[in-house]
Amino acid sequence: MKTEFYGQNLLFSYMSEEDLFSVCMMLEKRNVCEWLFFGPNSFDETNKYFKPLISSMKQDLLNNRPVNIPVFTIKDRRSGFFVGQCGLIPDGFCGDVYTIGYQLDDICWRRGFGTEACRFLIYYAFFVAKGRRLNGDCMAGNKGSQRIMEKCGFKKEGLQRDYCFKNGKYHDRIFYGLLKDCLDEDWQNILISEFW
Repeated sequence: MKTEFYGQNLLFSYMSEEDLFSVCMMLEKRNVCEWLFFGPNSFDETNKYFKPLISSMKQDLLNNRPVNIPVFTIKDRRSGFFVGQCGLIPDGFCGDVYTIGYQLDDICWRRGFGTEACRFLIYYAFFVAKGRRLNGDCMAGNKGSQRIMEKCGFKKEGLQRDYCFKNGKYHDRIFYGLLKDCLDEDWQNILISEFW
């Protein structure tokens, strides 16, 4: 079963325990977590979250089953340098609906990596995991994430006012959605050819 996926600039691989140090370092940074609903996290908090996911993925791969909760490490394709992490969380009630998530280390911002990561998650969800719908969300102040999702075809679907309290104030949460049926054939072919 395939464990690595190559994009134009990035390499996406199922997260392993060897990747945890870099992920922990990234999620300790206040500016990386500024617009996330969680964090900054301690090493222990990040380890406690990701270790069961890594263990579950290992079991799925060993048993040649589809990965239930795919979480990926993102690296620069040419240098192997750590860029961030991304993943898909299955909707608890629908077998073909996923929520996307991506975090990039601050030294990798503004290079188009967020858009490539989002496109990869669309590719993986629709063509590897055989999903039908993707959900996305972010704080209303996270203009970068909104631009990424909109550039990748997500449509704004709603607003949850005063969803969370962070950095001394309440923040609204914006919901996005993308249906596989809404991707035209050209877009689908581009995605399929973009990741190998």
